[in-house]
Formats: sequence, structure tokens, C-alpha cells
Amino acid sequence: MALIVNGNIELSNGLSVNSCYARTNYRVNDSSSSVNIMVDYWVDKNAYETEKGGIKPTFNVSGRYPYNRDIDGSDVLDFTQIKIKEQLEGLGYSVVITEL
Repeated sequence: MALIVNGNIELSNGLSVNSCYARTNYRVNDSSSSVNIMVDYWVDKNAYETEKGGIKPTFNVSGRYPYNRDIDGSDVLDFTQIKIKEQLEGLGYSVVITEL
């Protein structure tokens, strides 16, 4: 699963791109009550697949999020994608979850 983020994405080096490709990874705490979500970004899927260096947007939506398996479901990867999508859309970006 991945996220395609669309919008005016300013990078830490001062440049901007119109879209980027994002992948989440995560750690669930011992009590399974929260998920620490990290997000990595590339200019596109090809850059990810060919192991090119990532890009660094100026926004940060990584962090610890409350998690309840009974409410949020047992697919933690799906949870991370949805949570990051919500956060990015809250910042004004258009986001599509791909590779379902």
C-alpha cells in the first residue's frame, strides 16, 4: 500500500513538487493502544522501486496515534494509510491510497 499525495508540496531544500509517493511504516506499542507511524516520501513510485533517494517535505505527519483494534480494525497497515491520508488532507493535500 502507498499514498499518492497531490498539491503544492514544498520540500525542505526550498523546491516544490506537484505530487509525491509515500510509504508508511509503523510500530505498535506493547499494549497495542497506540501506533507510531513514520512516513517516507519519494518523487514518484519509480524512484521508490529503483531505490532512489527520498524527498523531505516541510510538513510532518509522522507521530504516535491512538489505536484500538476493536474500533480501528486489525489491519494496522490499513490504519496507518487512512490516518496519514486524513492528516495530509487536513493540510489541504489531495491523497489517494494505492496498491490495495
